[in-house]
Amino acid sequence: METLPIFLIKILHLLADRYGMSCTLEELTSLLTTVFNAYTPVKDSLSDEKKNQAKVLDTLILLKNEGYIFLNSRSDESTISIKGLILVNNKVICN
Repeated sequence: METLPIFLIKILHLLADRYGMSCTLEELTSLLTTVFNAYTPVKDSLSDEKKNQAKVLDTLILLKNEGYIFLNSRSDESTISIKGLILVNNKVICN
């Protein structure tokens, strides 16, 4: 099995936890706030929020290109694919 960076796996886990629902870019960025705060001092500026959204979007595009998620480019909503669920060994597959 291939290994992905922790940040990519974290996004896949968040999407797997919301299987059957989609998450917008803003929602995912908000859910990943603790991850961003672990790497940078706490700042609450708009530019930091935009930078974080850009990082998440770059990651989502990478995950989409690899087939782990579906990304709606019009609404910036993401859902996990079966390939992504298999990668994170999620319990949803069993249901």
